[in-house]
Amino acid sequence: MDQYKLEDKGDKRILVIGNNRYETNYSKKIIELIIKRKGIDRISGYLTHKEKRAYFIEPLFKYLKKNGHGNLRVLEVGCSAGQFTELLNEQASISDIYSFDIDKTLAEITELKVKELGLNRVKRIDCFSLSQTTNLPYENNFFDIIIVSGVIEHLPFENRYLYVDEYYRKLKIGGVICFVNTPNRNYPFESHSIGLPFISKLGPQAAFIYAKLFGKLEKVDFPEFVRVGTGWRNASYYECLPRALTLEVSDISKEAGYGFEFFNEQKYGLKFSIFILPFLKLLNLAAKMLNFPISFFLPELNIVFKKIKDYESGL
Repeated sequence: MDQYKLEDKGDKRILVIGNNRYETNYSKKIIELIIKRKGIDRISGYLTHKEKRAYFIEPLFKYLKKNGHGNLRVLEVGCSAGQFTELLNEQASISDIYSFDIDKTLAEITELKVKELGLNRVKRIDCFSLSQTTNLPYENNFFDIIIVSGVIEHLPFENRYLYVDEYYRKLKIGGVICFVNTPNRNYPFESHSIGLPFISKLGPQAAFIYAKLFGKLEKVDFPEFVRVGTGWRNASYYECLPRALTLEVSDISKEAGYGFEFFNEQKYGLKFSIFILPFLKLLNLAAKMLNFPISFFLPELNIVFKKIKDYESGL
């Protein structure tokens, strides 16, 4: 028995999985590639991801519009299956979009979307090896905006700064880099991958034993647990800053719409509002009093930095 059925309705497709029906404008080939890469159990999420992901970049583009920014050149780090790529293409303030991923199938899906959906602002979709992303083939000081969504936690833990510094190197003076939907290692409850409190703060071997003891990794061995790409170690605010470059950057998260108010019941649900929001309100008050970013302790990082000065190049 087939796991799914695909009904072609001309300008749209209906994906039928059991008693569930999902309508999409994606082609049969795109749908089949997503199923091949992500599995039938996850396909429904990828058909609605565009709308769900819009939440994360709406504040940024409201900020840019308010400040009269236009004709922008954007780099999308980790395009995945092109959900953000579609959204970026709809922004009137953007002229050129460059995207890349290290996953060949995901990059292929995004390329198909560019051709089939007419994403005419997209100039390049690349597939690089992980090592190549520490030396990206774009000019330095080239992009007005760099979007990094759910990427940092998947980078090699020991040298994440090599990759992050490269993003800053390609960013123009006055340009902004936006890290969104990035699980925060300093938040006590890890919900991105394994779902155990404080596991992101442990070393690999202790974390593996911890997860095994609580039945979270029944079919996972240690080499798979620690391979590059697994996201259980999450990311920190510090890891989103330049480390080996002599740059001056400014945190404009609040100004750009990513302050404490960005976390709300609409996104995180009633359970969040009842059990977590009061705790975060206390943290927000402490952050204001002590003048440190509230992002330090929020469940996920949604932060924007502006590149002010490059002391090494004199810009």
